[in-house]
Amino acid sequence: MFLGGHVRASDDLVFLREAGFDFGEVVLRDKKAREYWRDIDTGPFRGSNFWLIAHGPHEGDPNSLVNLLKNYGPSLKETIDSACRLATSFLTVHLWMDSRYVTTSQIVEKKALLKDLFYYAAEKQIALSLENLSESASDLESALEEIPQASLTLDIGHAQLLTETNRSFEIITRLGDRIHHVHAHDNSGGSGIKDDLHLPIGDGIIDFYSIIAALLMSGYDNTITLELKRQELILSRDRLERLFQNVRNDLGL
Repeated sequence: MFLGGHVRASDDLVFLREAGFDFGEVVLRDKKAREYWRDIDTGPFRGSNFWLIAHGPHEGDPNSLVNLLKNYGPSLKETIDSACRLATSFLTVHLWMDSRYVTTSQIVEKKALLKDLFYYAAEKQIALSLENLSESASDLESALEEIPQASLTLDIGHAQLLTETNRSFEIITRLGDRIHHVHAHDNSGGSGIKDDLHLPIGDGIIDFYSIIAALLMSGYDNTITLELKRQELILSRDRLERLFQNVRNDLGL
């Protein structure tokens, strides 16, 4: 298992490398961030023991076709270009497709955009990964049905929102072979973005032990980004590593 943290500026790269993390996830949240990283040489930070992946911007109004086609779609292509300049081969993107809240016609447009983006990214040798927000496994399966090579980024914290049971379990069960990256942070459940607290591991109600067990049983052994503040990273990494060890011991792995 490989553990990393968010990178918003070059000094985050210094911190993560010195703290012994395996990789950094560069947050390309907007045009300003894309312009910042255009002028930063990440070569000295990258190597066999430390690498970069990337994270795209937030979507904005999830039911606005104008936003999707005129604003968000173009910004995602610019984000792919930025990820290419960073010499990373993996980019996570948001496209909310929860059929309870997003219109059917909008979901159709988002699926078409995702397919277009996937092939645009592939031309630049970047693997595009769709991150779950509050979607069910069925929603995500439908979103990826026409793109068999596309992967999922399982966000364990998001999967605790707008649901009684963390959706990580059903996503792992139905789509475990599509999960190529994981985001880890805690919260207390809730009904909206205000409840997406990004607490340190163990400070909320998420059953990380059981989710880790499900991931390991599915064969997952890849990257996990701790989506936390810098001062919370080392404590949460230690907690997560202990959880993994406990689960492995209990499962006899």
